[in-house]
Amino acid sequence: MRGIGPRYERETIIRFDEDSQDADIWTASETVYRRLLKRGYKPYEDEQRHAAFRMPRAEIKLPRPKRKASPEHAARLKQARSSRQGLVEIEADGANGADKGLAKG
Repeated sequence: MRGIGPRYERETIIRFDEDSQDADIWTASETVYRRLLKRGYKPYEDEQRHAAFRMPRAEIKLPRPKRKASPEHAARLKQARSSRQGLVEIEADGANGADKGLAKG
């Protein structure tokens, strides 16, 4: 396969469904083609302008979107962080303060 034609037309399509354990990858991108070959996948269809591969669906890693915290959750996180910071300061002062308290009493 060779990447022929304009770059914006060299697409890759990954298709899978919940019933099948396999995914089909159709590509007109020479870069994707070489990467799949390098990883050991053999095309079941290899034409001049495109190729098609089949691979286990479990091997496809899709990016997960970054989640934004809700305002309530962000406030709880901020409060937890500040209370943890306060505990660290109290513990640091507590070791010195305990000695001072015993000396007074």
